Amino acid sequence: MDPATATMLALGATALKTGMGVYSSIQQGKAQSAQARYQADVARQNQDLAEQQASAERREGYENMITRRQETARLIGRQRAAAGASGAAVDVGSNLDLQTDTAAQGEIDALNAYNQGIDSSYNYEIQAHNYGQQAAAYDAQAGSAKRAGYLNAASAAIGGIAEMGSTWAGFR
Repeated sequence: MDPATATMLALGATALKTGMGVYSSIQQGKAQSAQARYQADVARQNQDLAEQQASAERREGYENMITRRQETARLIGRQRAAAGASGAAVDVGSNLDLQTDTAAQGEIDALNAYNQGIDSSYNYEIQAHNYGQQAAAYDAQAGSAKRAGYLNAASAAIGGIAEMGSTWAGFR
């Protein structure tokens, strides 16, 4: 094979290798970017679910508080009925003290139930915030991966052109 043919084949092979390297770099960047976008979408969905759970926990805490207050009111009603049935004065003395203590303890229980819901809700809100931060990080990663793919493609192109120049210079 004469030197001109060998050089042309070498140049063609280098051009093909360069083209494949450029294409591969771009595709790899796009694939990594798509994966990061998918992970960002999953994180956003998890954020939405955590926010919904936080809302449900707040609602449940409120409903539990109302339930405790209703239970306390029923208990006080039974205490008053029992005192009245026994012939004792309902609104004075030890019967009044018992009702007052029951009401106070019932309110403490109701507020504790509400606070438990708020605490649980807060934990889900923190979780939602963290998922939002993850989504933002994945979005940034997606952009970086795409840019890196193009930079790698440019590097492969420049390297291929330099190799072709060296091959051509060696021929001349």
